[in-house]
Amino acid sequence: METEKLIDGCPPATQDITVNIANRQKAIDNANYGPMLPNLPDRKFWQAKADIFHIPVEQAKKARCRNCAAFIQTPDIMECIHKGIGDEPMSHAMDVIAAANIGYCEIFDFKCAGDRTCDAWVTNGPIKSSMKVKQQGNG
Repeated sequence: METEKLIDGCPPATQDITVNIANRQKAIDNANYGPMLPNLPDRKFWQAKADIFHIPVEQAKKARCRNCAAFIQTPDIMECIHKGIGDEPMSHAMDVIAAANIGYCEIFDFKCAGDRTCDAWVTNGPIKSSMKVKQQGNG
């Protein structure tokens, strides 16, 4: 994330719903983000995913945003998401975040629902803490 593009220290899509919707649409158009209703059968959607990865449909159904390495749920990102949804005292933002298992898609830059998936899915997620490379000194 480039500092000059941040809004109050947060990715724009976490703070501006129009940016989020536009970026989500790019994920739908370019990487088949979906399905719209993940808990309903959608044989055509899941068969297409299975065909992309050359795996059985039941295996494809296990590759969800919630376990993608581009699905970011660090404390900082979760605070940004909460702030963007609404942090008034009577807000139900945390209920919304929990119900949809929302995280931030690092690939397409939008708030992403954990039960969905896309063609850009990457193994070993989600990212829940900052990973910083330790550099060793020469002595």
